[in-house]
Amino acid sequence: MIIGFDAKRAFHNASGLGNYSRFVVRILAQHHPEHQYVLFNPKSSNLWSPPEGEHISEVNPKNGILASYWRTFGGASKAKKHGLDIYHGLSNELPYGIKKSAVGKVVTIHDLIFLRLPDLYKPADRIIYTKKFKHAAQTADKIVAISETTKADIIDYLDVEADKIEVVYQGCDPIFNTKVDRSFQNSVLKKYKLPEQFMVCVGTIEKRKNALQILQAMEAMKVNCPLIVIGKSTKYVGELMNYIHNNPDLKSKIYFLHNINNQELKAVYQMATLSVYPSVFEGFGIPVLESIACGTPVVTTQDGCFVEAGGDGALYVDSNNIEELGGAIKSVIDSSEIQSRLKESGAKHLLQFKETKLATDLMNVYKSIK
Repeated sequence: MIIGFDAKRAFHNASGLGNYSRFVVRILAQHHPEHQYVLFNPKSSNLWSPPEGEHISEVNPKNGILASYWRTFGGASKAKKHGLDIYHGLSNELPYGIKKSAVGKVVTIHDLIFLRLPDLYKPADRIIYTKKFKHAAQTADKIVAISETTKADIIDYLDVEADKIEVVYQGCDPIFNTKVDRSFQNSVLKKYKLPEQFMVCVGTIEKRKNALQILQAMEAMKVNCPLIVIGKSTKYVGELMNYIHNNPDLKSKIYFLHNINNQELKAVYQMATLSVYPSVFEGFGIPVLESIACGTPVVTTQDGCFVEAGGDGALYVDSNNIEELGGAIKSVIDSSEIQSRLKESGAKHLLQFKETKLATDLMNVYKSIK
């Protein structure tokens, strides 16, 4: 088969949708090299280089063609020109006009948070997202949902029949499955001036991720273990700083890191006593899976997709219950037995995220169309 991808996010997004897009391209190219993969990239980028091999090619628009137009409306012509059997929109979208094409059409929908939690989005953004997602869902022959939670939302919010949707999980970068040595850990501690013992919270520092809840739980339950917050900064950081200012005993316990690479992130995960991820809602929750891959116990939210991501490698709490969150954090910090149990259970949970399985699951989606 010749499989084309909308690869904009792979080449231009450092996290989130970009990580997913790079993950899909990499595992398919590695585990199914018998097929051809065409990556449609609207403009040049230095962020990422695709896997090498004659079965992989990158396609850019010709000079003079507007990149956004080429991506949004050029699907049918690209499919015909490159002889595609499958066109896969990796980030919630399919190009307009591709519906008339005979190519098999697949779209991955990651989440519908803008419909589930509309207050977190600007009205104009909700309108645009709704139009794009509905078009993609109606146009696709098959929809890939990254969790059972997302599948349920697609059925409820986009009125799609269940048999059109296949759940294929996203794995995390294999870098998190390998250990870093103590000397590198020490260099990371020294570079960022971190304490020897700490817990970690990873993800864009925004309201939905609920980092303020961790600070409130630390204060309410007298948690002395420092917290490392890692992620892209947003205006929400101001709320956290205001809370710390009003609760000065937290000042020496909270550290913010915004631009660390995956090797350093892996070291932080592996040194952490636990990973705390009290997000209100996600499509999946990759930091939960990354933590477990690093052998780090997790405390996360009981609703939505997080049980899928964490399995028995995590403790689950009500995202609105500060005392429950603080109690779970303390129970892990204070008990080596709980830590060991979560690590052992987490290792078993990781088996369902083997890349060979996930690559085959995706390939089976394509084969079900052609």
